[in-house]
Amino acid sequence: MDNIKLNFLHLCDAASVDNLGKINILGIFTKVFLPKVPSKFLKFTIVGNISFGKLSGTKLKIQIKIFDQKKDGVEIAPPIALDIMLPEKDKDKGGDVNIVLDLGNIEFKSFGKYNLVVYANYKELGNRSFLVEERVVEKKV
Repeated sequence: MDNIKLNFLHLCDAASVDNLGKINILGIFTKVFLPKVPSKFLKFTIVGNISFGKLSGTKLKIQIKIFDQKKDGVEIAPPIALDIMLPEKDKDKGGDVNIVLDLGNIEFKSFGKYNLVVYANYKELGNRSFLVEERVVEKKV
């Protein structure tokens, strides 16, 4: 049985994984500020951790999608797909996988709530909502 769980999911400015597997996260946020829409957000990083028990196969297929705030759930960027191959000898052991993914130039067409959704083997594991808000830039005279 596939026992897959999303342990955490964050949006941040940057992240890295050291040689011992520890994740270093810089600047976790839940709001994106843009001067106007439509507009592209230059760069942000998605950080997560997925744990799993005994798997039925040696492949873990991860998908990450960003949806707009409308009820029809329009994806605002192409989905990100990751295929993680596990050695045959490890599929019965269980373990966890860190995800550190840099995204750039994601276009937001309106202000409001968005959802970042993570899927494993085509089943939704969890999501993180975030807001895109207007940042008024004051001009100094």
